[in-house]
Amino acid sequence: MRALVFFLQLVFWLFVARLVVRTLERLFAVGGGATPRRPAAPRPGAPRQIEDLVLDRVCHTHVPRSRALSARIAGVEEHFCSEECRDKAKSEVARAS
Repeated sequence: MRALVFFLQLVFWLFVARLVVRTLERLFAVGGGATPRRPAAPRPGAPRQIEDLVLDRVCHTHVPRSRALSARIAGVEEHFCSEECRDKAKSEVARAS
């Protein structure tokens, strides 16, 4: 019986620790790349805005134009989903030169 109580307490505290770590990661943007923030959800009944999507050529992700990072690479305006993809594209061009 004591082993079961100990196990349940261990699971509970591990769960609490995971929640705390995830909350801190979200607050301080820890954990790798910068994650674009999502815009606020539209109010119920409000008309939805239609927005063009742009393609990230590095990871082939479609991103709304307003949330995409843009950079001029080799004289061409390109759009990216994250700083990581933008930096990777820049380094690929630099290596090819």
